[in-house]
Amino acid sequence: MKISVKGPIINDGDQWIYDWFGIPATSPTKVSNAINKAMLNQTTDITVLINSGGGSVFSASEIYTALKSFSGNVKVEIVGIAASAASVIAMAGTVVEMSPTAQLMIHNASTSAAGDYQVMDQTSDFLQNVNKSIMNAYTAKTGKDETYLKTMMDNETWMTAQQALEHGFIDKIMFEQEKSAAANTNHSDLVNGELPQEVLDKVRNQLLKDKSLNTMNSVTPPTPNKLENNKEDNPMDLDKLKNEHPHLYEKVKNIGFEEGQQAENTRIKEIEELATPGNENLVQAAKFKNNSTAAELAVAIVKAEKAKGANFLQNVQKDAEPLNEVPGNQTVAGQEKDADVVASFVGIWKGGQ
Repeated sequence: MKISVKGPIINDGDQWIYDWFGIPATSPTKVSNAINKAMLNQTTDITVLINSGGGSVFSASEIYTALKSFSGNVKVEIVGIAASAASVIAMAGTVVEMSPTAQLMIHNASTSAAGDYQVMDQTSDFLQNVNKSIMNAYTAKTGKDETYLKTMMDNETWMTAQQALEHGFIDKIMFEQEKSAAANTNHSDLVNGELPQEVLDKVRNQLLKDKSLNTMNSVTPPTPNKLENNKEDNPMDLDKLKNEHPHLYEKVKNIGFEEGQQAENTRIKEIEELATPGNENLVQAAKFKNNSTAAELAVAIVKAEKAKGANFLQNVQKDAEPLNEVPGNQTVAGQEKDADVVASFVGIWKGGQ
């Protein structure tokens, strides 16, 4: 039986969101359900296919534990990438194989924190303890000591199949008899593909913004207990969200307010950057009356300037007309009409006053 560990490693509560959008992701329950199914079928061997850039280290720890607890043989095949938390899962294999074109990466755990030096010290201690927990999985597989592994993790070590084999992280290179060349791409900025928490929160409110506010009654997202059988409808509207998930409703409302405020500040700033002398009325109307965008204001300013140019030319011609009556303004053929030239300059001078 095969179990796929693909996409980001996530917690159980977010799995349905990824499934809804058809985004590959792996949670502990997803793997546990597959293991339980194998046990019910009395399967003694399972194969775990890994292609993941990592994610939650604690979800990875739960998956690692579930695989290690399986009574049969666990064969791990790293078919694309096993980075960060996904590399921990890979260590659960009784036998670990790796494609010659795959990559394995180990590094230190990371998180975000805000506060005074005490908070930072506590966060540092926490992360170092997490690193030691991760090392336990690497040590059990490779036999290397903590000092050696700490150096590799501090350096964010990327390994080809051959390098992973030399360090003891895998037992065999797949298709080794074909002598394929292993790719060595050190993408230290690899993104593990995990959706930001803000995105997850926005999805949970069933996209309550813009047009979704007017079509919420027709939105029918799946719920966690209907991931495998989504034949029944379970519509979610604004009132239901407010009554059943008041905390989430308030969070959605606050996010919407903050984004709307930010968007309005941006609009005003862009409009003010277009302000030029003589267009003050247009700028004020765009900011507070028409609710125009900067692009719309720019078009209005261009039209206004064009109209000013047309009026200017008309004034020049009008001011020059009296000079056409002055005697002696005709010249010899082939020469410039001096009177007309003078009249033009006079008109321009008057028009500029």
